[in-house]
Amino acid sequence: MQTPAAQNSAMTRIHAWALALACLFLLSGCWGGDANTTQAPQESVTSRFIAGTPSHIETVIVDPLPVASAHLVTADGVMIEAKEIVREKNSYADEGGNLPHVSVGAAGGSQTRVTTGIGIEFPLFGGGTDSRAISTTTSTITFMVPDRLVYEESWQRWLLHVELGDGASHRTIETLPPKPPME
Repeated sequence: MQTPAAQNSAMTRIHAWALALACLFLLSGCWGGDANTTQAPQESVTSRFIAGTPSHIETVIVDPLPVASAHLVTADGVMIEAKEIVREKNSYADEGGNLPHVSVGAAGGSQTRVTTGIGIEFPLFGGGTDSRAISTTTSTITFMVPDRLVYEESWQRWLLHVELGDGASHRTIETLPPKPPME
């Protein structure tokens, strides 16, 4: 049988280890990453008439590529060049690699047995270096509709033709312009 002093010493060591482990888990849960990090916006195309200006259309495109040129094409094929194109390039850090992950997987094929697995990753010291930078460009395009009455009658046959490109990559977007607002 142990003496009371030896029992007290053993209990103190167990409590110290438990306290150290609890602190370690608390710190690892708080490590690496800011909860207020802004996520990159989704790629999108939105168009609307600018309030108070019945003949101005604003189109906003969020895409990795900037807008190189833009035209509003009338029903009879006349191309109206954009009045203004404003480009704003933003970079976002994707720090998802520093958060706890649960993953489910399956492997196998026609010649082998299918196996499944579940993985749990809990980064104790800030995870790895999985963060990556994502760049997007928000391009705001303004068009002036020359004849609002003609537009209201035939807007569904008009077209927004947008060329995106950065010198190395190139893409074209074509979409309908916005429906005229009811006044």
